Amino acid sequence: MRIVILTYESLFSNLMTERLLKEFPGQVVGIVRSDCLIYGKSLPGGLWYLLRRSGLRFVGRKALELFQSRATAIAFRLLGRTPKVNALRDMRRLYAVPVVGSPDVNQKETFDQIQTWQPDLVISIYLNQLIKRPLIDLAPCGVINIHPALLPRHRGLFPYFWVIANQEKETGVTIHWVDEKFDTGQLLLQERIAVTPADTILSLSYKSSVVGAEMLVKAVNLIAAGNPPRLPQNNSQASYHTWPQPADQRRFRQQGGRYGTIFELWKYM
Repeated sequence: MRIVILTYESLFSNLMTERLLKEFPGQVVGIVRSDCLIYGKSLPGGLWYLLRRSGLRFVGRKALELFQSRATAIAFRLLGRTPKVNALRDMRRLYAVPVVGSPDVNQKETFDQIQTWQPDLVISIYLNQLIKRPLIDLAPCGVINIHPALLPRHRGLFPYFWVIANQEKETGVTIHWVDEKFDTGQLLLQERIAVTPADTILSLSYKSSVVGAEMLVKAVNLIAAGNPPRLPQNNSQASYHTWPQPADQRRFRQQGGRYGTIFELWKYM
């Protein structure tokens, strides 16, 4: 089976991407990296949108998180330490897989590139872009997406934040078939994850990615075997979230919510 991965690069999406590269050597024929922070907006436009939507404190936190991740990766290289999870540029070299960037996976140039790879299956791993019909129809086996929540609950963005803000006792990971809306497609696999009082956004992100990596392997094998599950979502139980506003962040902190520290990030890297 020829697989193409669409992803937004982060420590946790890279963990799942590399798991697929190791499990299916030679079958991942291309990776498309999202080069936009927010779909349809330039980087300055995306930052301005987040600033107006979520406030300076949240934008500063996200910027610090990105800086910490990249700074830690650079420090590892300088110290000669092998990271637990490789960056996409290193995966390109280690696994001989092409990696291309795109601000819009649906644009003609990117679509044409994916088409030349002749994928049987397209896998979306934390992609922050809407996948449109021509791309959905390109691969004979379809397009699947991994989402770190128990769909149909917590469709949309940043589910770890909302799980902690709502003091929920469990979350989970869902793999679903992609349709023309965010996180509404038929279900393929789901796994539940307990949420403890000690959990942070970083710890839930890590637990979800570890569980998700194994689920992706199982999903590919189910699809390759034929007749994989396609279970409808119960829309009456659906909830949808976008970027948190300042009031949401206050509620998150009041509930004891924590993002996690650089030391926690270092442990996962």
